[in-house]
Amino acid sequence: MTAPHAPLLAIHRALEAALATLRELVLAGDDVHAAAVLATYRALTERHAAAEDAALVPRLPVHARWPAELYLGQHAKLLAGLDRAAPRIADLRGGTPGWRARALAALDALAPVHHLVEHHHQAEEQDLFPVVAALAPAAVAEVVHAWDEAWAVHAPVLVAARAALAARP
Repeated sequence: MTAPHAPLLAIHRALEAALATLRELVLAGDDVHAAAVLATYRALTERHAAAEDAALVPRLPVHARWPAELYLGQHAKLLAGLDRAAPRIADLRGGTPGWRARALAALDALAPVHHLVEHHHQAEEQDLFPVVAALAPAAVAEVVHAWDEAWAVHAPVLVAARAALAARP
């Protein structure tokens, strides 16, 4: 039987795949696609976090493993970390003088985001999602609906970026 919060897990996997695509674009020196994917990843993260903050976090009972403030704070930290990384993504064009050093600086700026995403997703998947899904299944549907709307707008950027990566030697 599928867990009632399984669609939320799928959203996390999609976000993780987008972040992996971003990191690969940085390694490839593809600043144009990397900047587009960063903007897309940020927009998807912001929309997903807002939906969780509105639909899931308020329904978290006081006996939950972690307090609501943890999720709210991590959402804010994720978005701030992405904003800090954004300037490092610009001007990465492969083959230009110093691009490898700039790529390493960009990956260094993304490392705390990647680390936080891993821990944040784990906390949500172990506590927030299953607890709230058991208490309020309609809340899960709200978050999934918000994701589906955001994904419809932003998925083409990820498809184009992945195609660009696939076309590279």
